[in-house]
Amino acid sequence: MLLQRQQKLLLHGDGSPTRRYLYAGDIVDALDTIFHKGVIGQIYNIASQDEISNIEICHKLLEIFGLPHQTPTDLEQWVQLTEDRPFNDQRYATDGSKLTALGWQPKISFEEGLAKTVEWYRRFGEVWWGDISRVLTPFPVVEGTEIWTKEEHDELPASDNEAAQEGNEEMWTWLKEERSQALVSDESLEQDGNGAMWTQHAQERLKALDKAGLTV
Repeated sequence: MLLQRQQKLLLHGDGSPTRRYLYAGDIVDALDTIFHKGVIGQIYNIASQDEISNIEICHKLLEIFGLPHQTPTDLEQWVQLTEDRPFNDQRYATDGSKLTALGWQPKISFEEGLAKTVEWYRRFGEVWWGDISRVLTPFPVVEGTEIWTKEEHDELPASDNEAAQEGNEEMWTWLKEERSQALVSDESLEQDGNGAMWTQHAQERLKALDKAGLTV
């Protein structure tokens, strides 16, 4: 979708980590095979032999879009290297021999599956997903139904918990001042001619705080 928007591909690190890919339809066939032929209690890995590095995928995507990618200058124009993901595994290689023994084999090659996927996103991606601009960033942050870019998230004000804690601190500060003021009224005003009246007033204030469970 980035290339469709005439934007650079985003590549974590140097692009050397490799992964093995499967077309979605082949995964469905694999699950169907396990459902009908698998043995209960056994574990079956759905694996592929199409191992490819992230930088190679960039080359293949640029080829599909008809964009230059042969030279470092070409890549720099269409691929943006970003900070690597923390704990980014260099390679995933899963053994799928048990599933193969059940008779399953992938039918769609990586190249064909990638072309089909790109075509689908070209036709339906923007309509299906809506505005996912924030997702198409190096390190999107997802919390519940909210999505931010990493930069936006870093600039957010204190979290709700922190804000609540700050609010509580302000409340307790105010309550301490209220209680202190009530005690001052009790002590100082008792010395004038209306001491009894002011003492009763201060005691009523303290009782109100006590009743609300807000004394400190």
